[in-house]
Amino acid sequence: MSALLEFDDVYYRYPGQDHYALEGLSVAFPEGENIALIGRNGAGKSTLFLHCNGLYQPNSGQVRFAGHPLKYDRPSLKSLRQHIGIVFQNADDQLFSASVAQDISFGPYNLGLSETEVRRQVHMAAELCGVVDMLERPTHALSGGEKARVALAGVLAMDPDLLISDELMANLDPWGRRRIFDIFHQLRRRGKTIVLATHDLNVVRRWSTYVVVMDGGRAAFAGTPDQLLADEATLEQTGLAQVWFDEV
Repeated sequence: MSALLEFDDVYYRYPGQDHYALEGLSVAFPEGENIALIGRNGAGKSTLFLHCNGLYQPNSGQVRFAGHPLKYDRPSLKSLRQHIGIVFQNADDQLFSASVAQDISFGPYNLGLSETEVRRQVHMAAELCGVVDMLERPTHALSGGEKARVALAGVLAMDPDLLISDELMANLDPWGRRRIFDIFHQLRRRGKTIVLATHDLNVVRRWSTYVVVMDGGRAAFAGTPDQLLADEATLEQTGLAQVWFDEV
């Protein structure tokens, strides 16, 4: 497997904290996979995500994308964020424009694309996420599931190679979750890499092709779901042994 995103001995401590949120994190995310990121609350999943596109910078260690170390100057970060898109759990945190069309177009406009190219990217993302008929609607009038799909469309309008989702579906009903997974399926067919943080072990077993288990700011495991199930030491160490078979 070719690694698309890599963390090499990364340490990060939030200002004013006496412990590390990431403590010697070393893990590689392979290209073209459905990757589930799991672990208890506080294991470091969200902090990891905020390092993926340079929102946070490690205290030490290195993050690499496509084999190249991340650089944290403005032009480098702007370029990086064309390739790595992040959707957060609360869609309201990402919806700030008056209408759906304005919200989805924000990223492409920020890249300096032409009006024609922006319209093309917005239509592509809106069609993929099933929100074409919502483009003129105000974002505040959307349902929870609609907001999640519009937030996702806003990221996909940048046409990233790697999509990172921080528990996007945690507050959705089963129908809303199914629509998001349908979108993920189409992205995988287009060769995109998806990393999804989740507490739902059904998702790990039935959707993911690769799993990373976070524990104490480190990657306790990285491999296929079948390899995880066979790794009794990791299941015991992370507490998954006590919950896995109850929830799948």
